[in-house]
Amino acid sequence: MTAEAATAAKPAELDDSKPLRKNRDFTLLWSGQTVSQLGTAVSVLAFPLLVLALNGSAVQAGALGTLQAVIRVTFQLPAGAFADRWNRKRVMQVCDAGRAVLFAALATAILLDRAPLAVIFAVAGAAAVLDVLFGAAETSIVSQLVPRSQLPEAFASNEARSYGASLAGPPLGGFLYALGRSVPFLFDALSYLLSFLAVSFIRRPADPQREQAEGSAKTSLRHDMLEGLRHVVASPFLRAVILMAAPVNFALTGAQFAAVLTLTESGHSPRALGIAQGCIAIGGLLGALFAARIQRLLPFHRLLLTALAALVVLLAASTVLNGSLAMVAPLAVGLFLAPAVNSLLFGRIAATTPAHIQGRVISVVALSATAAASLAPIVVGVVVEHRGGTAAMAAVLTAAVLSLAAATLTRGTLRESAPAETPSV
Repeated sequence: MTAEAATAAKPAELDDSKPLRKNRDFTLLWSGQTVSQLGTAVSVLAFPLLVLALNGSAVQAGALGTLQAVIRVTFQLPAGAFADRWNRKRVMQVCDAGRAVLFAALATAILLDRAPLAVIFAVAGAAAVLDVLFGAAETSIVSQLVPRSQLPEAFASNEARSYGASLAGPPLGGFLYALGRSVPFLFDALSYLLSFLAVSFIRRPADPQREQAEGSAKTSLRHDMLEGLRHVVASPFLRAVILMAAPVNFALTGAQFAAVLTLTESGHSPRALGIAQGCIAIGGLLGALFAARIQRLLPFHRLLLTALAALVVLLAASTVLNGSLAMVAPLAVGLFLAPAVNSLLFGRIAATTPAHIQGRVISVVALSATAAASLAPIVVGVVVEHRGGTAAMAAVLTAAVLSLAAATLTRGTLRESAPAETPSV
C-alpha cells in the first residue's frame, strides 16, 4: 500500500466540538447495549429459577453461575486478541446474532418441554463465550467512535447503563418469569436482535487493522495475546492500574457479598435485603450519572487517591456497623465514587493505547479486575462461616487499604502518564 493510499484509507478525525449525546454512532451503540444489558439482567435472574423449577438443586443452580464466571475469566485474553484481529463491528454483529439464536432456541425448547439441564448449561456456557467476545470488541470500539477528550464521559455513560440494567433487570425478570418460564429468554433474544440492528447502523469504520503497520504479517493467537501482555508489562501506567484495580475490585465485590451474608445472619427479612441491595445499586447509578462532574473537580491522580482513601474510611464505617442495615449507607456512598474512577481509568487507557492493540490491553486489565472480583464471594463466604461477618468486612477493608497503598506508591506514574508516554508495540 502506498503512503497516499494509506492516507486515503485512514478514517476522518473525530469531531470533539459536538456533545457526546449528538454522536450518532456512539448513541446507536449505547442504546443497543442498554436494551441488551437489560435482557441479560433478566436472564441472569431467570436461569437459576429455571434450573430449580426443573427439579434441579441449589448446587446445580450455583454451578451454572460458576460455569459462566469461569468461562468469562478463561476467555478474557483470547477475546481481546480476536477483537484486535477482526472488524469489531462484525464481531459484535456475530455475537448478537449468535446470542439471539441461542436464547430463542432455549425459549422454544422450554415451550416444548424439551429443555433438560444439559441444554440449559450448554446455552448459558455458549452465551458466556459470546458475552466476553462482544465485551472486548465493544470496549475497544469506543475510542474509534468517540473523540479522545470525550472518552471518560463515554465510559461514564456505559457505567450508568450497567447500573441501570442491574436495577431494572431483576424485578422485570421476576415479572416476565411469572408470565411463563420461556418469556425472560424470549425477551433476552429480542434484546440481542435490537442490539444487532443498532450496531448494523454504525457508519464509522471499525477495523483495528487500519492502524497497523504496512505489511505486518499474520500472527498466531498466542503471539497476539503475548503481545498484549508485553504491552501492559512495558507500561508503568498500566502496571500501576492493575496493582490498584485488582484489590479494589475484590473489596467492592466482597463488601457487597459480605453485607448480604451478615444481614441475613442478623435476621433481616428478604424484603429488607432487597431494599439494601437496591440502595447500594442506586449509589452506583447516581455516581455514574454524576461521574463527569466529579471528574472535573480534581486531576486524575488526585481523584483516584481521594476516592480510594474515602473507600477505606467508608468500609471501616461499614465494618463498625456490621449486622445492622446502617452498614449499607457507607457502601452506597463508596459505590457512588466508583464509576467516576472506573470511567476515568478506562478513558485514559483507551486514549493512550494504540487502536490495533486495545482489545488485548483492555482484556488484560479487565482480567485482573474480574479474576479478583470472582474470588471475593468464595473468600468472603469462608471467612463469614469460620470467623464471622466482622472478620469478612475487615478482610475486604484490608484489600481496599492495599489498593490505596498501591495507588500512593505509584502516584508519580499516575500523575505523569500521558498519551505520548505509553509505549507502543
